[in-house]
Amino acid sequence: MDIEQRKQAGTAPLVQYVLQSIRLIVAGEQAEMSHLNGSDRNDKESFELLIIMSGTGQGKCYLQRPGTFLSVDQEVMSCSYYRVCFATSGDDAASSLLPDKQELACAPFAKTMELLDELYGLRGATGELELFQRFVRFQELLLFLFRQNAPAAEDKGTDIERHGVELSIRHIHQYYREPLTVEELASLAGIDRWKYTRLFKEAKGQVPLQYLNEVRINQAKKWLASTDDKLLDIALNAGFNNEYYFNRRFKQTVGISPGQYRRSRKGQLRVVAPYLEDFIVALDMQPIAQYWHAKWGKQEYLGLNHIPTFDENGGNFDALSGYKPDLILLMDRYEQQQYSQCRRISSTCILREQTNNWRTLLRTVADYFGRTELADDIIAKYDSKARNARHTLSQVMKGETVAFLRISADHIIQYTEEGQGFVSTVLYGDVGLRSHSAVGVASKANRPGMFNLSVEDLHALTADHLFITFDKWHSQAEGKERELLKQPEWRNLPAVRNNHVYEVDFLTWMNNGIISNGKKIDDILRSLA
Repeated sequence: MDIEQRKQAGTAPLVQYVLQSIRLIVAGEQAEMSHLNGSDRNDKESFELLIIMSGTGQGKCYLQRPGTFLSVDQEVMSCSYYRVCFATSGDDAASSLLPDKQELACAPFAKTMELLDELYGLRGATGELELFQRFVRFQELLLFLFRQNAPAAEDKGTDIERHGVELSIRHIHQYYREPLTVEELASLAGIDRWKYTRLFKEAKGQVPLQYLNEVRINQAKKWLASTDDKLLDIALNAGFNNEYYFNRRFKQTVGISPGQYRRSRKGQLRVVAPYLEDFIVALDMQPIAQYWHAKWGKQEYLGLNHIPTFDENGGNFDALSGYKPDLILLMDRYEQQQYSQCRRISSTCILREQTNNWRTLLRTVADYFGRTELADDIIAKYDSKARNARHTLSQVMKGETVAFLRISADHIIQYTEEGQGFVSTVLYGDVGLRSHSAVGVASKANRPGMFNLSVEDLHALTADHLFITFDKWHSQAEGKERELLKQPEWRNLPAVRNNHVYEVDFLTWMNNGIISNGKKIDDILRSLA
């Protein structure tokens, strides 16, 4: 069935896009940047996507076709970017979907970053499930780009209609206090109501009333943060009919009530966020109680010595009521009974989206408290720190290999470069160290990049440098987890013989927070540089 027959039959084209490679190029690696100078031609048969992740060009995306030159602004030459190479099936259907331009729209950019970070984390996948996950995510990335960059349908009224929609959007921003209706906006745009809603959603990603409410909520946020006006006055001034409806819409959109949002901006919100304290502290707030575990202790690296501890491993969250929290923020990893306990105590927000991407998680937490700009600033500072560390380490390591071991009384777990969280994203991703893998068996945790090693497997662990941390989970007696260090198999390791073993704090390295990741970089530089 050819393309025309498929169109007549209403069936989708059989298009094949194959991811060939994904690389993260960090600013300062000028040898890798040469193909961005606009003078190099892509003579390969593959297509390339270049997505700028940081710096002055952040948010820009470029598509380079085989046999073409890529013209890139000079300002992005010092930026970090992803380079994605892929091939197509080569038929007309595949080519017709690819945008016919070099610079592509990719908004919202946070979604682009999330997809790319997940693809990069899966670059070394070997298991069938992870390979399929990588395939699906790549198709999702392309669909995300294709939708935004598809050519507009040829229609005499397209330009006029687009202008009409833009006119109605400006009207919303100017008159959001008024009781606007879709009918009124469509009439202003000069477009039939049914068509107006579709065109508006194509332009803004939301239907008109959703967009109107977002504009009103954003205005209310500014007044909550900068004034002491009554909630009713803010509600009416933002265009809501009454305080009750304002409270309900605000909480649905932001995640917390207007009053809680105001107190959070003033540092007065009483928050409990077990094992999310890293993000809370980074966002310039303090929890009223902190995570504690019978085996692992608390996150000492946060310096919250004056904050009382809460044993989340005990299973009973009723104990939180004594702290009188305004908000309980939880990861989606607890039992339904525990969520019910928290809801009886106070407003409870559950981070339903599971992600290993700490940047995404930080932005999500920041959004609850109106601190997204602070989150972006924190991320930019971390990226700068990681780039500097990467450059320093490239000068001193000279190709030497590194391995990381989590050691308990019963297990030796190695984290390799295929991992997506905790150790691997910093050690092998952000600072670019070269990983060494021993021959072990896949971890029972069934996570990519984690392997169980036996004592006998240690003979294959010939890494030049070893980072180790001790897990007390399986220890029945004090110091039981350290008995491995007495074994001859351990003492014969090259890194041990050369005194290149570095012990690091358990909860600092078994955490995927922004503060913990910064401290990992400090540990790495202190040990290797």
